[in-house]
Amino acid sequence: MSIVGCILSLLFTTGISSYLVGIVDSFITEFCILLLIAIQCIIFGWLYDIEGVIPVLNENDKVKVGRTWVFVLKYILPIFLFLMWGTGVYNLLLDANNFELIVYGMITVAILILSYIFTNIPEKRQ
Repeated sequence: MSIVGCILSLLFTTGISSYLVGIVDSFITEFCILLLIAIQCIIFGWLYDIEGVIPVLNENDKVKVGRTWVFVLKYILPIFLFLMWGTGVYNLLLDANNFELIVYGMITVAILILSYIFTNIPEKRQ
C-alpha cells in the first residue's frame, strides 16, 4: 500500500502538480466524500441494529439521542447527502474539460480496482 501511495504521489511532483491537486481535490470533495458518507448512513441505519446503539450512546453522554436521531440518520440525512452529491457531480461534469474528465475517470477506475484488490487479498493462516 505504501509503494502504491508513493508511486501515485510522484504525479504531484511534476510540472502540472498544482493543476492535478486541484482536479483531485475537487473530485474527492464533490464526489467521494459525500457519496461515502451517504452509503455509511444507509449501512449504519438499515443494516445494523441502530436502536440497540441508543442506550450505549446515552449511557455516558450529555446529549441524549432518541427516535428523532434514528429517523434523521435513516431517512433525512441520506436523502440530503445524495442530493448534494448529485449536484456536486453535475457541477463537476459541467465545469470540467476533457483532460479533467479523463483524470476523473482514471481516479474512479483506480479506486475501484484497488478496492477490489485490497478486499480480496487472501488472509495468511498461521
